[in-house]
Amino acid sequence: MNYQFDKEKVSQHIVKYGVDTRPPMLPEQDRAKLQDYGNWLVEQFPEVFETLLVGPHELRVQRTFLLPNAKRVELPTFVLTNRGPVFTFPERLYIDRPHELDIADKDKIFRRAFDELRARFPDRVVPRVGVVHEIVFDTGFINSLDIVASTLKNDVWRQRAKNIRILLETPTDDKNVNIEIRPTYLQRTGTPNDNVPPEDMKFGVIVNVDINNRQVAGDLTKAEISDVLAFASDYIPDELIKFLNNEE
Repeated sequence: MNYQFDKEKVSQHIVKYGVDTRPPMLPEQDRAKLQDYGNWLVEQFPEVFETLLVGPHELRVQRTFLLPNAKRVELPTFVLTNRGPVFTFPERLYIDRPHELDIADKDKIFRRAFDELRARFPDRVVPRVGVVHEIVFDTGFINSLDIVASTLKNDVWRQRAKNIRILLETPTDDKNVNIEIRPTYLQRTGTPNDNVPPEDMKFGVIVNVDINNRQVAGDLTKAEISDVLAFASDYIPDELIKFLNNEE
C-alpha cells in the first residue's frame, strides 16, 4: 500500500499523562483535599483546567475549547480513574477540519501539577507514570483498512479482512512501549444528510502509543519520571513515524 505516514497528515492528537497511585485516591475518602487540588489546577493553569465538577463518586476538571470555526468542544482535562489521576492535553482536534490548540509546555505543566499532587498527598506511593499519545492520521480517500491490512502477507487474508486492530508491545530495558493501530472513518464529504457513496468516504488511521516505566517495587524518583517524559518526547513523533513507515 503506497501510503506514507507524516506529521503533516495528523488530523487529531491528544496527549495524556497517567499517574498510578497506591493506595488510589477516592472522592469518597479524599473529597476535601481533591477539591482543593482541583481548584488549584484551575487557578494555576486556566488554559487547560477551567471547571471543577464533583459528584458522589467522581471528581474531574474540564475545559471548553473555542475553535476558529466558532464551535466549542468540552473535554475533561483532569479525571480520577481507579488507578490514579489522568491529565489530558489536546494538541489538535478534528471538528469538521483539524484545529490547532496552543497549549505550550505540556510537560512542564504536568510536572508542576504532579509535584503539587505529591505534596498534598505525601502518603501515596507512585510506582508508575505514563504518557499516552492518541493520534489520527488522515488518509484521505485511501481506505485505511487497506493500509492497516497491508501488513498481512497473503492477498486472500487482506481481502477477507473487514476490520483489523494491531497491538504491539515493544519494551526497552526500563520502559514499556505499547502501540495500537486501527482504521477509522475520518469524515464524510458533503453535509451530514447527504447520501454519500462509499467512494466519497474519507478515512484515517488511529495510532495510540502508551509509554510508561516498567513496574518498580517502590516510589518513582523525580529523575525516573523525567526520564519517562524525555523518552516519550523523543519517540513522538519522529521514532513513531519511522516505525509506521518501516524505516530504519
